[in-house]
Amino acid sequence: MQKRVMQKKVLVAVSGLFFIFSPVIAMAEATSAESRAEFIMQGFTEEEIREAEEKAYAAANASRDKSIISSESRVDWTKHAFVSDISMNVVKAGIPMPSGKSLAVNRIKMELPILVKDPLLSLYVDDTRTIEDLVREGTLTLEALTHIIDKSKQTPAYFHNGTNNLKTTNTINLQDIGTLIIKHRKPYVQDLPIDRIASRPYTGIIIDARGVLPIQGEFTNSSVSPCLFPRIWDENMTLVYERNMVEPETAKTSGIVEYMTATGPRGSTERAGKDPLWIMAKKVYGVNRCDPVISYDDYLRIATVPQNRDLLKNGKVVILLGEKEISHAVTAPERNTKYYLDYTKIQKELEKERDTVPNITLEDSPTGGMELTLTISDLRFIADSTELLPEERPRVSLIAKQIKDALANGGNYSIIVEGHTADVNKPTGQMTLSIQRAQAVIEALKQDGIDGKLFSYKGFGGTKPVESNNTAAGRAKNRRVVIKLLPQNADAQRR
Repeated sequence: MQKRVMQKKVLVAVSGLFFIFSPVIAMAEATSAESRAEFIMQGFTEEEIREAEEKAYAAANASRDKSIISSESRVDWTKHAFVSDISMNVVKAGIPMPSGKSLAVNRIKMELPILVKDPLLSLYVDDTRTIEDLVREGTLTLEALTHIIDKSKQTPAYFHNGTNNLKTTNTINLQDIGTLIIKHRKPYVQDLPIDRIASRPYTGIIIDARGVLPIQGEFTNSSVSPCLFPRIWDENMTLVYERNMVEPETAKTSGIVEYMTATGPRGSTERAGKDPLWIMAKKVYGVNRCDPVISYDDYLRIATVPQNRDLLKNGKVVILLGEKEISHAVTAPERNTKYYLDYTKIQKELEKERDTVPNITLEDSPTGGMELTLTISDLRFIADSTELLPEERPRVSLIAKQIKDALANGGNYSIIVEGHTADVNKPTGQMTLSIQRAQAVIEALKQDGIDGKLFSYKGFGGTKPVESNNTAAGRAKNRRVVIKLLPQNADAQRR
């Protein structure tokens, strides 16, 4: 059902992320009578269902048949471009043509931040963080992100093949986001290694990281994922290259690396010149699998020659990746009415058990992100092991019950389990321990009857503290396991 409202500028909060837009028509996702009856049978009230519908609409997850406007997004890292194809049905919107075309174009522009938000927030900034993480931690302000979306390029709108669908394409320059993250005023210079190796000056550095590589510190393989600020390590985990080593103006205008799928004749590129140092990546590192790992000898070929060290300062670095990694569709989990009802139910169950099963928190991402998150704080294990203490089983079992209920009632979720440790200045050991403890929680959840095929895991070590590590209470909060329920991806964002 369509509902006309007065055209005026309002401030809309989408799970904590604020955008200003000017609605012409507001249309909530209408739940079918059959689905509504099913939700009521599951114990939800009419008010809870209505609130869940409103949240789903605000999150750009209206149903396909009821939506007025939709967006499909993709990223091309060779151009640092986030591209969204927007389509609006002007008949459903109730906008008369041809007189209303400018009104329809304005509607698209004002709805754009909400439509592109979830896919954009999912992009990787570095080996541990997404753009959403930057918003959570305050590195990126909500106003700045909205401003970048507002000033992005938009093609002239046109009607597709004589239909009622008005289409346009929007392009966000990801380097505009990267520019806001560069804070240093001059590049820092690493200490030189004691060892030396025969080398000579080159015009640039090309790291070939195409294909599948072993993951540093894990017994599995992965391709390298592009991000705004990759780091480069050697096989001894010496940091070879990162954004603070680059001249800040270069980093802001050109980024710290260029991603390509292939080079020109004889391996030349505009950025790396006609005589580059060609390096084959040996491994990949990082939670997000963004960082190439090179051999120690190749690191020395860079560090031994002053001109080659200057290549790092001037950002003369190219990373080669496969086409599928560099350019692809970007989707976001579908936070529909069912998702928000599951959230409501789990929240009520945790409240009932809070006195007997403490230190479990539930949140829907405060930035309007993509998952329903359960956090178990101060999760205790047998000393120096990955085995849960017996008294921790009730907390894990309570979460398992909530997950099984959500799955049993038609929820289509995948589950990511993230391990975190306190930071005691042992980064390699902390990373390994966080992975192992995430795996231990998965095993416990599987023992409680959840299908193991639904799980994946990540370990963050001590890289994402929620409290100071200077106190026992803070370290206890940082020793945690986060369980994220991700609904299936939507093929488009719809309102």
